[in-house]
Amino acid sequence: MNAGAFGTGQQEVVTSENLLYDAAERVGRIREGRLALHLHLSRLAPSNREEGRIRIAFRMFESMVDAYRGQMFLMTNSDIVLICKDVRISDLDAMVYKLRALFSTDPLTYAESADGQDRFASYYDIEADFDSFFSLCGQMVADAKKQLTDQRNATPIQPLDSKTLTNVLERIGATDIAGVVRRQACIRINDKMIAEVAFQEFFMSIMDLQKVLAPDVNILSNRWLFQHLSQVLDLRVLSVLQDSALRKMPTAFSVNLNMATIETPVFQRFEASIRGHAGLVVEFQLLDIFNDLDGFFRARDKLRAHGHKSVLDGMSPVTLQFMDAELFDTDYVKVSWSPDMIDDIKTAEIQNALGPVGFDRVILARCDTEMSISWGLTQGIRMFQGRFLDSMGAAVTMAQCDKSSACTLNQCVQRHGVITGRPRAECGNNDMLDAFPPLKAIR
Repeated sequence: MNAGAFGTGQQEVVTSENLLYDAAERVGRIREGRLALHLHLSRLAPSNREEGRIRIAFRMFESMVDAYRGQMFLMTNSDIVLICKDVRISDLDAMVYKLRALFSTDPLTYAESADGQDRFASYYDIEADFDSFFSLCGQMVADAKKQLTDQRNATPIQPLDSKTLTNVLERIGATDIAGVVRRQACIRINDKMIAEVAFQEFFMSIMDLQKVLAPDVNILSNRWLFQHLSQVLDLRVLSVLQDSALRKMPTAFSVNLNMATIETPVFQRFEASIRGHAGLVVEFQLLDIFNDLDGFFRARDKLRAHGHKSVLDGMSPVTLQFMDAELFDTDYVKVSWSPDMIDDIKTAEIQNALGPVGFDRVILARCDTEMSISWGLTQGIRMFQGRFLDSMGAAVTMAQCDKSSACTLNQCVQRHGVITGRPRAECGNNDMLDAFPPLKAIR
């Protein structure tokens, strides 16, 4: 049996990894001019790894196969490997760039590893570095074998269809959804460099939801049925927030909603319950907006008429190059930070894209380092979200809290991020947990 074939003992299973390994063996005999591209799509978030989008990505490279005598393989884990001959690097780069746009809402498309390597795509010069590529192919065979063995031994995961959707909806009705609601503060830094909470964003943790509600169902496998499921979840989240036992009401609530949710009685009741006590910010995902532009504009205008704010969410340096954020006319535009934004050329592109919007209306999200805050402040951005600020908020809380000796910083961060459950119950000072003190040490 060759290196890429394996089975149950009764029949051999041939995988894409098997075929790639065989192709690599053949290519190794005549390496001149050969190049391989490895797209790490298995690293995408589950919501971006749906089968339809992976197939689109696969088809995008078919022209490269024809033009450069190539071979292309879709791996068991959704990775794609392309082997071609005498290809122009600029042509491959252009295709990878288009692929980043297809998955632009995923942080993988602009993330680098600690050693500065691109985590989305890897290139192999087979003529000069065949051993590394061949080793990769062998590792893929082993990984696929383990994955298929694990799948055979695991509880079968069902796709989301009309039957499983009905079952999941029934479970939602019988489950305390509050346990999977998360929150994160959005920080506004004023001219005196004092940072205060502009609003608290409340959202559903999809991974926790999967574990609690449907460990046996892939709730992200069907985008359209998940859309219906998310509308039901919107209503439950609003009900949870209306009934929450927070010690201090946020300055403003921010919620991620479908457009249709704005028209529901549940939304209207939530809106009435916080009127005069807290502001309301509604965030709309770029992908959802494209699916219903008219519905988005109606929802945005209705929110504005009621004195609420709207956010265009899901923007990245890549999407900013393809669409004019100003045309959506939301109160804020949320852009995800990536380390390559400090590059002068990338900074200039972002300034050009966001200049018409106004940097005072930009929220820089996923700020995991001090560098992201410094870069944003230099551009004129004043609103930030991310783990770096979560840690700072927890550190300031602990410095003022009389119960802090019983806690670690990580515990304080975790407790700030939930609205109910064991982490919150273990906190000895829920008043401070909900207060989100101002951060006066920002420079």
